[in-house]
Amino acid sequence: MATVSTNERKNVITRRPFVSDQVGEMIAWHDIEGPSIDIRIEPLDSGQRADICLAPSEARALARQLSEIADTAQRAGWTPAVLAEARERYLPGLSDEQIIERLDALTARLGGLVLGHRGRIDWRAGRMLIAETGNELLDRAAAAVDTAEHHLSDYRQAVEQLGTVKARLDDVRRFFEQESERGT
Repeated sequence: MATVSTNERKNVITRRPFVSDQVGEMIAWHDIEGPSIDIRIEPLDSGQRADICLAPSEARALARQLSEIADTAQRAGWTPAVLAEARERYLPGLSDEQIIERLDALTARLGGLVLGHRGRIDWRAGRMLIAETGNELLDRAAAAVDTAEHHLSDYRQAVEQLGTVKARLDDVRRFFEQESERGT
């Protein structure tokens, strides 16, 4: 992995694996011109090695470029077969665009772990899609119940008011009946 000379070890800012310990290492350190990032890519048992040195601004540009290319590559994974599988197994009734939105959002949440074996939707991601769909259904049902409850409470108030009016009308009717009986 990447090594900083003994004289410069005191200038190390931080170390991180590059992808994993078996692939390489990144070391941020202070050199004469300021902070620098050394990347050594040396996959275990490959016999291959590459060393890269970047300024922090170059590392940020590289990170943006990697993110953009990862997004493009990920979207290319939403093949017609994947969309059909998603529609059939997890997201029935949704359009391709809606499915892609869901898969993109899930990819962002999971850090890209949506496609599994042989380019199919990973079973864990599928379970999450089913759970999201179920939660949305429950949210819509709860909203419908709230709306119905609101309307029914309005009806209940109307029924109570009509009951009061009917009772008063009955009182008035009895009054008129009593008055008409007195005259006879």
